[in-house]
Amino acid sequence: MKNILFFSFIVLISVLMYISQSFLTIIFGVCIFLYAMSVLEKSFSMMASLETFLKKMTKSNFQSFIFGSVSTTIMQSSGLVSVLAISFLSAGLISLASGLSIIYGINLATITTGWFLAGFGLKVDIAAYSMPLIVIGMLCMVNKTEKIKGFGYFLFSIGLLFLGISYMKGGFDHIKDSIDLSQFAMSGLGGLLVYTFVGIIVTVLIQSSHASLTLAIAALSVGQITYENAVGIAIGSNVGSTVMAVIGSLNANIEGKKLTVAHVLFNVSCAIISIILITPFMYITDITSDYFGIASDDYTLRLAVFLSYFNAVGVVIFYPLIPVIEKLLNKFMKDSRKRSKIDSAKYLDEQSLQFPDSALEVLSKEILHLYANANSIIAKAISINSNDIQNDNISAKSIINSRQTPIKMDYDELYNNRFKEIYSQIIDYAILAGANAKPEQLSKFMDIRRAALIMAEALKDMKNTQPNIYRYITSSNQYAKEEYDKLRVEMLESLRIMYKIASIKDPDELETQIKNLRKIYYEYDSEFDFDILIINKKITNKMATSLMNDTALMKNITKGMLKVAEMIFIHHHSNEKLDEITNI
Repeated sequence: MKNILFFSFIVLISVLMYISQSFLTIIFGVCIFLYAMSVLEKSFSMMASLETFLKKMTKSNFQSFIFGSVSTTIMQSSGLVSVLAISFLSAGLISLASGLSIIYGINLATITTGWFLAGFGLKVDIAAYSMPLIVIGMLCMVNKTEKIKGFGYFLFSIGLLFLGISYMKGGFDHIKDSIDLSQFAMSGLGGLLVYTFVGIIVTVLIQSSHASLTLAIAALSVGQITYENAVGIAIGSNVGSTVMAVIGSLNANIEGKKLTVAHVLFNVSCAIISIILITPFMYITDITSDYFGIASDDYTLRLAVFLSYFNAVGVVIFYPLIPVIEKLLNKFMKDSRKRSKIDSAKYLDEQSLQFPDSALEVLSKEILHLYANANSIIAKAISINSNDIQNDNISAKSIINSRQTPIKMDYDELYNNRFKEIYSQIIDYAILAGANAKPEQLSKFMDIRRAALIMAEALKDMKNTQPNIYRYITSSNQYAKEEYDKLRVEMLESLRIMYKIASIKDPDELETQIKNLRKIYYEYDSEFDFDILIINKKITNKMATSLMNDTALMKNITKGMLKVAEMIFIHHHSNEKLDEITNI
């Protein structure tokens, strides 16, 4: 069905371009404009680490607001910046409050587009400015230096933006001579509502509020639509601009969806307020325009003034309400998904793939998720629960003495359901993200993949020793049972340390706990004396063989998890606690 609609749309566009040269010119200008924005996005990914800049600029709500305004003004893509904000919130790199601030900054920055197009873009031969920008940009693009090449893409994209605007204006100029669109103009509230809807539809179709606003101003500049109709399109384009954010949130987690809902509600609310208060808005616009000497028939500049008030009022109303909105979103939007039988990645998202630093951040959080699940599987394999790990007021030995009933489990099923899927997703994601990474970043991606592999090997060792642990928990041979309980004590103490490590912020304390884990690893050789037990015939040769093999396996598990802890936490401090371990 989708393909049918798509090809029908292609046929319709083709017929219109064949019938009307003017329409061909307009649609050509739109295509150049949209392509320019995609090139502009690429230029920023080449010149600098946008995500790194984001993290620095979102330390407070005000900084987040400024980032949203500045980045949207420079990149001329509110949709791109909003998708980035949703992506980072989904990854847990920014707070919901910071995300809301970015969204409000984005909306305020759309003021610049209106003023640029109305005050400059449609008053001069903008195509003349596009030519040198395109030429210089192209020359820089062939340079081998990444930053210079990125700057070339930036200049090239700006030149294309100018060129696209020029073609759109030229197309409407030609239409003026053949078709009088003003005959379709509608006055009053009805006309405002109809053209608001038109603005929404146009923005949804071309996926750019900037482009639809450009179309409205271009048409207004040559008298093809009325001032009131252009106001309606401008309001509608603001609502339609949320579509890109909605699409970008489809694969986002609940936090990303919260921001999307807030984005949509903000833009819709602003539109409703503007429509209800359209008369006072227009009155203030006229007074301001008259004060600054804007001609009464210069509707393009007056539209820019209207857009300024439209966006500024919305920000003034909603920005102080960020704490309230955050509480309401957290209260009414909760992750209703029940824990599925098969656990999957929580933080990995497609948007972060194109930004290596962002990809590293989400992978670092996902490896913590995998680490927690691995620890929970190990815990269950030695027949202990989450409280035993978290409550270190009771000695490990006392806990093990009280846990003498094996916990029933299907190890293969638990491994497949709680580890394997996440492990595979991390490996695949790291490979894809590494394709866009710089040499110094590749080693970090490799470390994450290696950490995941070490955890998988540790769990395989646990699978091999788990049957004997269960067997000897209830063994009639007290000596063999005591030796296996010693193994369980060592592992419980290791799990307690690994749980603590995940929530430690102080580097010195982190290093202390890593040393404690190393100490347990080296104690395996001194804790067990199999020869004496065999000589005194306390255990059979078969028991001794099993005990020696399992001791080596448990020591190897501790060694593997020690390596993982060093790789994850020494180089990446996190305040994430192993909440997943409570589900064992």
